[in-house]
Amino acid sequence: MWIVMNKLDVEKGKVDAVKARFETTKGIEAMDGFVRMQVLTDTSDAAMDHVVIMTTWRDAESFENWRDSNAYKHAHKKRDDGTSEVKPIVLGNTVTQYEVAIEHLTSTERVQ
Repeated sequence: MWIVMNKLDVEKGKVDAVKARFETTKGIEAMDGFVRMQVLTDTSDAAMDHVVIMTTWRDAESFENWRDSNAYKHAHKKRDDGTSEVKPIVLGNTVTQYEVAIEHLTSTERVQ
């Protein structure tokens, strides 16, 4: 598994505006190798808020295929052409990628 985290630094108090942008997907869910997308929020920083978009992929190649796809270009068109309604409140971002080295899942068996 491959996890990609895009951490957005957001103007304090504006996390809901950024979070709303991710309430619907724009084609990522149809990509081969896509597993899930999670949107995490952190408002504990006094100076700014944070929104982390965490996507999980079958492997790094699946993520790269998404990055090279027309669906990706369409999903990021407003960001790239400067017309995004959230771009002015996003102060910066950091993208990190991780290979899942160890994973534990919930057990379906109950201890009596």
